[in-house]
Amino acid sequence: MLITPSILARQAVAHINQNADAINESLERLGTGRRIRRASDDPTGTVLALRLQSDIALTDGDRRRVEQALPYLQAMDAALNQAIAILQRARELVLQASNDSLTTDQRKAIAEEMTTLRDEFLQVANTRVGDRYLFSGTAILTKPFVANLAGDVVYQGDGNQMKVTLSNDEQVPITLAGNAVFQSGEDVFAVLKDAINAMKAGDGETLRANLLPRLDASIQQILNTAASLGAQANRSERTVDTLLLQKQSFQLVLSPVLDADVAEEVATYQLRQTTLQATLFAASRILPLSLVDFMA
Repeated sequence: MLITPSILARQAVAHINQNADAINESLERLGTGRRIRRASDDPTGTVLALRLQSDIALTDGDRRRVEQALPYLQAMDAALNQAIAILQRARELVLQASNDSLTTDQRKAIAEEMTTLRDEFLQVANTRVGDRYLFSGTAILTKPFVANLAGDVVYQGDGNQMKVTLSNDEQVPITLAGNAVFQSGEDVFAVLKDAINAMKAGDGETLRANLLPRLDASIQQILNTAASLGAQANRSERTVDTLLLQKQSFQLVLSPVLDADVAEEVATYQLRQTTLQATLFAASRILPLSLVDFMA
C-alpha cells in the first residue's frame, strides 16, 4: 500500500482531534468533579451509582419520616407518664379517704382534690401537638374526650392509629386510639368519678375494696401502654442513628465510583496536553504550516 502525504495528513488530523477531545474530557471532569459524566463513560459504574443514589434517597426518606414521628412519640410518652403520676396521687387520696376516722369535712376536701385530679387527667388525655390530638386515633382534629352533663367522659375519636411507614414496611405510630389507652379494661374516667362519689358519701369500704384495686389496674393499664410506646421511641431514635450510618456507608462507596480523583485528573490533563503538543509538532512536518498554526 502506498502511503501518500494525504493519508499521513488525515492520520495526523485524527490524532490531533483525539487528543483535543481527551483534553476537553479532562477539563470537563475537573470542572464538574465527576468521573462519570454520562452513562457511556462507565456503564457498570453508572448502574452501581444509580443504585447507590436510590439507596441514599430511600435512607433519607426513612430518616425524615422517623424524625417527623419522634416528637409525637415523645409527646405521647410524656403525657402517659403525667397520667400515671396523676393516678398515683389519686391512689394516695383514696387510701386517705378510706380511713373511717375522717370527718365529713376532711373527706370533702379530699374529694375536691380528687375532682381537680380528674380534670387534669382529662386535659392530659386531650393532649395535642400543634392542632393534632394524640389520643383520637386518625381523627386527629377531633377532641378525643368530652365530659357530658352527667359527668361521664365520652370518647369521640376512632379506634385506629395514625402511622408513618418506612421503606422496609416498618410502621411507627404518631397517634393512639384513646379509648384503647384509657377505657379498655378499666375506664379510668369512670374509676375517678366513682372514687369522688364514694368520698363524698363517706363510703370507706367501697374505696378500699373496690376502688383501690380498680385504680391499681388503671395504673398498670397505662404503664403497659407507656412501656410499649417508650420502647418504640427508643427504637426510633436508634433507627435515625442507623440510617445516618447507612447513608454514610453508601456515600463512601459512591464517591470513588462517581467522583473524579482531582490529583489524578490533573496529571492526566497535563499528560494529554504534552501529547497534543507532541502531535502538533509531528504534524507540522506533514501538514501545511498555516493549518497546523490554526489547529494549535
